[in-house]
Amino acid sequence: DNFDSFSDLIKDFCTHISQTIKSASKLSKMMAGKARLLAKVIESTLTSDEENEADSSLKAQMLAFKDVLIHDISPTAFADIYAQTIAYGMFAARLHDPTLEDFSRQEAAELIPKSNPFLRRLFGYIAGPNIDDRIKWIVDALADIFRAADVKAILNTFGESTQTRDPLIHFYETFLAEYDPKLRKSRGVYYTPEPVVNFIVRAVDDILINEFNLPKGLADTSQVQIEVETQGSDNRRKDGKKKALQKVHRVQILDPAAGTGTFLAEVVNQIYD
Repeated sequence: DNFDSFSDLIKDFCTHISQTIKSASKLSKMMAGKARLLAKVIESTLTSDEENEADSSLKAQMLAFKDVLIHDISPTAFADIYAQTIAYGMFAARLHDPTLEDFSRQEAAELIPKSNPFLRRLFGYIAGPNIDDRIKWIVDALADIFRAADVKAILNTFGESTQTRDPLIHFYETFLAEYDPKLRKSRGVYYTPEPVVNFIVRAVDDILINEFNLPKGLADTSQVQIEVETQGSDNRRKDGKKKALQKVHRVQILDPAAGTGTFLAEVVNQIYD
């Protein structure tokens, strides 16, 4: 672990960002290096606060995270989530940045959409005067990377190579592969290319039309009655369960591993078409 930390520090010191970053591969590598370093700094900060029984804004945030989301989260896991959120939040902000000549953590906070209040609150802290000085330098270093990123060029090349229309969603797989390949595998962060998704959805639509005699395919709105279990019991039935007839749609869409909703979005497009 100490060797990995030292290695990340050396890479950070040797990383030059004076030239414009134009590829998704280069951006993901530089993002991941800074994010790993940030996670280690956050973890050591929290450990130090715990050992010294000190209060800090970072410690308060972890305790709030424990109360609201994951009750048994460890400092290591919190540091990982926090670092990824900051790195990817900055990426999202930079994608929506109309002024490519400059970028900072303060500007990132302003660019986070109001539709994501959690991220806006987090970046309000990151951009404000109360940010912990022990992580401020690495957050600013992350902002430096994004300031050197030619976002338009990255969007163009990324879409061509991955056959995706939404880099904000699909770039996470590229980033996580550099940040922590084992974590990517354990979380199953593998996106199906959009042409493959389109083919699968159209194939299902075709089967519904030709094999199930539903002329509208996925757009079918017809209903059928099925027997469902209800509350209570019925001694007249062999299984003792009370049942009733209920109308349900003949075609129902289920994606058991929805992830970012790529398949569901393509189903909506197919129905619309």
